[in-house]
Amino acid sequence: MAARKFLKTRYRGVYYRESPNRRPHRGHADRCYAVWYKGADGKGHWETIGWASEGVTPEYASQKRNDLVNTIRDGKPIPVKGAQRFTVGQAVESYEAWAQTEGKFIDKEMNRWNKHMRASFAALPIDSITVAILVSHKTKLALRMSAQSVNHCFSFVRRAINHAIGMELYSGPNPMNSRRNSKFSLSQPDNESNRYLTPQEAKALLANLRNRSKQLHDMSLLSLKTGLRAVEIFSITGADLDAPAGVIRFTAKGGRRDSIPAPADMIELLQSYGRAPGEHIFQARNGGPITRGISSAFGRAVADLKLNEGWPRSCDHVIFHTLRHTFASWLAQSRQVTLQELKELMRHEKISMTLRYAKLIPGHERDRQAIIADVLRAADLAADVAADLAADTDADLISD
Repeated sequence: MAARKFLKTRYRGVYYRESPNRRPHRGHADRCYAVWYKGADGKGHWETIGWASEGVTPEYASQKRNDLVNTIRDGKPIPVKGAQRFTVGQAVESYEAWAQTEGKFIDKEMNRWNKHMRASFAALPIDSITVAILVSHKTKLALRMSAQSVNHCFSFVRRAINHAIGMELYSGPNPMNSRRNSKFSLSQPDNESNRYLTPQEAKALLANLRNRSKQLHDMSLLSLKTGLRAVEIFSITGADLDAPAGVIRFTAKGGRRDSIPAPADMIELLQSYGRAPGEHIFQARNGGPITRGISSAFGRAVADLKLNEGWPRSCDHVIFHTLRHTFASWLAQSRQVTLQELKELMRHEKISMTLRYAKLIPGHERDRQAIIADVLRAADLAADVAADLAADTDADLISD
């Protein structure tokens, strides 16, 4: 590489050249950035970092140069130029294989990846992803998708890269981290659902589902009575039913094994399927475990009952998960469980996840507000007593 072709930037050891043959970038000739550094052999070396159209900036090139300098200072070998680098596509493939082995259902995530992310990121080495690349793609997606859908796309790829790091397939930072101090960030849309079913809606939905599919009805009833998630229900086998202890075991979110106390009638209902210990209670049409999620018949039942009419926010629409939300909401309204007990029943990791139900506790705010009223009433009473005492003293003085 001939240095005379490159122009200096304001960053030490960072240079660029402009290409008259490449497509202009942001109204200017595209720039290729390269860095110069002194190797362990005492000789100067050039390293091409990349093009501005690929998201490379002088700041990024400077950071890459600093990484090289620090690597040499620590006595570590410089990665061989041209050596294969771990790509985003490889990370996703590894994560998909692992998810299938663990029985996780990521069909929706893979559909988003294939439709919205693969073309732009599959071939990219993870360590070449810049903030500019991420922001550019996020902006494109935001033109045709909701903020939450954009978040789902990036969050899935972030999980795949984190998995690759955990499996030691890739060593380095995750460029898609979006924590508070990260340079890349995702929006936080207000998509918390406040929707839960009334008893009348729940009964109507269960009746409609019973006419469509006994299995779908039973899964829905189980979620409503226990708060189990769909994927947790799918994991239950014949061996997981412990009638003497009144417990149902299952594979929880994250792959760990867990259990919940369950009503005797629900355990009897599941036992009525007559599954062998190793067989799943609820099965797909081919007889194997359910891998495609809840049947579309659930959505048709909701539409038939018009449960979503008059609810403009999609996050408030009735889906299978609404049954779990209804379970928690009814418990909170009963005033027979504390928030800590509700947290344990819902198996929330943090109490902050349970606090959303606090407002449903009858009199929750009124009881607290009554404290202020009591204080004011006590102050008024004290003032009345003091006035009465003063009046009595004046009367005594006059009579004397």
